[in-house]
Amino acid sequence: MRTVAILLVLSPLLFSSDLRAQTARNAAYFELGGSAIVPSINYERRLNERWFGRVGLSSVSSDSSGGTDRAFIVPLTVSAITRPEGNHHLELGGGVTFAGGDRQDLFDSAGSDGTFSTVILTGIVGYRYQKPGGGFQFRSVFTPVAGGGDFLPWVGVSFGYAW
Repeated sequence: MRTVAILLVLSPLLFSSDLRAQTARNAAYFELGGSAIVPSINYERRLNERWFGRVGLSSVSSDSSGGTDRAFIVPLTVSAITRPEGNHHLELGGGVTFAGGDRQDLFDSAGSDGTFSTVILTGIVGYRYQKPGGGFQFRSVFTPVAGGGDFLPWVGVSFGYAW
């Protein structure tokens, strides 16, 4: 009787899907489009079973009459996934993207010295393929961006590795 009682108490722990849920804590991926608007390299960290935080980096350069202009773009986002115990997920999130540097045609607001800095709000709604234990990661997302009174519907696709 005592053994049966112990098994009944422990059975939720033994058969819980949370034990199989996302164990991969880190991911690195390359994103085309997305929250950075241009191609970016990203690092992501699992904050808990469903939530992820991400920081990315991208650089845009162009030749101008005064030399080479360069701008840096840094997206910071948080997102949550559905079904952390599965491989296929709906991903929802948002964040901010910081951009600054020399004036680029990509950005409209330039300072008097030809430089700019801006903050853009971004959303994330999309599909994520990632096994709970890690390995290959794929994301296809709708990432609308808003800043400076403008709204741009945007998309992104990323490929990477979770460990």
